[in-house]
Amino acid sequence: MTDPRDSTNAATAVADARRPQRVDAVDFGAARCRNCGAALHAPYCGQCGQERAQRIGLRDLRKEAWIRWRWFDTLSARTALRLLTGPGRVAREYVLGARSRHFHPLKLLLVAVGLLLLALARTNYLQSQHEEDVTRAMALAAAYGKWSFSLGIAAILAASLAVFPRRLGYNPVEHLVLAAYCHAVVLLLVVLNMLPLLFDPQPGFVAAHKLASSYYMFVVKAAVVGVAFAQFFMLDLRRDWWRLALAVALFVFVNWALGRAYAHTLSWYITNHA
Repeated sequence: MTDPRDSTNAATAVADARRPQRVDAVDFGAARCRNCGAALHAPYCGQCGQERAQRIGLRDLRKEAWIRWRWFDTLSARTALRLLTGPGRVAREYVLGARSRHFHPLKLLLVAVGLLLLALARTNYLQSQHEEDVTRAMALAAAYGKWSFSLGIAAILAASLAVFPRRLGYNPVEHLVLAAYCHAVVLLLVVLNMLPLLFDPQPGFVAAHKLASSYYMFVVKAAVVGVAFAQFFMLDLRRDWWRLALAVALFVFVNWALGRAYAHTLSWYITNHA
């Protein structure tokens, strides 16, 4: 028979997740599961099986990423679906201790990067549309250009730390969790945006698609980051709209600046090694 106190604890956990509380290491010492809210009397929860959660640090983030390595399971599917509408909520729940409920942010990010690289390879997205123009230099540009998509996580992290450094007591690693989840969503949306090219790889359509994508995907990425910030930092948009606008603007600028720096560095490398 289910203990009524477990249901009360679960309801309390849900209510706590919605309240803009600060992240406090002392609170993690409470005798309740951070994943399901059940009373905790042992190192592992008797209801959901999650290990007693501690406040996350860089060492913990690396450790948890490799304990159970699974490229894809039902947990990753559920996390991905929730991330599409609530990247900041998922990140906050993970930081607050709901670790078993969500796919690890770094593993999810690696899955998203793998899918993106596969899509880039299958669609020849970075290749020249004229075979006679393909040189060793352009081959190098295509090969290294694939990794330019990874710069976004640095831009998200920079904007998060700059605008919300002390908001709700998050530490830098917890900001990194947000950036990883948020960037995974961006990469998954980029992959979805490239799917039409698998069915119509004609050069003309690819060129038109790339041109259109450079405009609307820019807006999509900024929107994802804005939603994630609002949810993770539990912002009151009537009062904190200007902070949110500043954070999104900073993300856009840093992402653009990193892209330009990467392009210049790649150009220099190709010029000297082609």
